[in-house]
Amino acid sequence: MISVSRMLFEYHSHGIVIEWNGSATYNVFSEGGANINCFTDYSAKNMKEAQVIADEWLEEELKELIEGGY
Repeated sequence: MISVSRMLFEYHSHGIVIEWNGSATYNVFSEGGANINCFTDYSAKNMKEAQVIADEWLEEELKELIEGGY
């Protein structure tokens, strides 16, 4: 689900919510609301591009966890 007012990208199967501030900052929260990470990316010009960036970031993080044996 995408909320235009809060710019949230929800990943229920991973228990993650990524919030984009509309500029360069993405905050990563557990579904319980704990801030667990953040990252920046200056390339998004709109919500669709921000969604792709969030998707790719999460995919890379999950890949690192799997490869690291966590």
